[in-house]
Amino acid sequence: MIQGLADDSQGGESMLSSDFKNTTNRAGSSLPTAFGSRSALCLLVLLLAAVPVVAVVAQDDPGIPRLELKFERPRQVTIFGGNGNDLRPDGVPYSGRTYWYLPYTLENKSGLDSTFYVGLRASSDKKRKYCDIALPWVEKVVERREGKPFFSRVDLLKKNGAADLGMAMAAGEKRECVAIFNAIDPEADNIVVDVHGLVDDIEVEELPGGSLKITERVVRIEFHRPGDEFFSSMDTFRFEKKSWVRLTHEFPGS
Repeated sequence: MIQGLADDSQGGESMLSSDFKNTTNRAGSSLPTAFGSRSALCLLVLLLAAVPVVAVVAQDDPGIPRLELKFERPRQVTIFGGNGNDLRPDGVPYSGRTYWYLPYTLENKSGLDSTFYVGLRASSDKKRKYCDIALPWVEKVVERREGKPFFSRVDLLKKNGAADLGMAMAAGEKRECVAIFNAIDPEADNIVVDVHGLVDDIEVEELPGGSLKITERVVRIEFHRPGDEFFSSMDTFRFEKKSWVRLTHEFPGS
């Protein structure tokens, strides 16, 4: 049994708890031989393809690798590369284009070296979807603005290539990261960010016909922005709540 808890710098509210079956990647697990929990989570990530800091911690369990997550409020950045509205041949926009980004920190306090398949996806109350994207020129501007380097999807792809989205983290290792997203819908009042892959304890169930049902625990972070579409600064977004939630996905058999 794994129970998720949160350390909240704004009040210490408890996270939702989740009990998982014995279909995890512990030694002696009974996952289908073609799908270990790590490879299944990698498949899932590929297919799904100042500021108060809040910490989210999975309760200690000596048998399961896990990451502690600390995150900040989302910000926006506008990239100015010159005149005009088109992209240059290298992909950098000539003139102003706005993105939003979320700084966060991962720390492996589990005492276990492991590879994690961390992925961030977001959505707004206006039914818009956002994925963490690899934009090196945006990352450079963000790093200059924040005054420090970040680990991002750009660095992951540069190190591993597109075929492997695993992030190796030794026990005790800490990494400051940033997720970069396309411009937020100016009419959005609420943003939800789901952080996948913090705990290596997904369920895999084989269904009739060879399809798979994968259930994972993700951290869901919710932000709210009072105001209107004529003042759409990300600086107005405020942290609202976070929770551990269970997400289930089905993949058809071959």
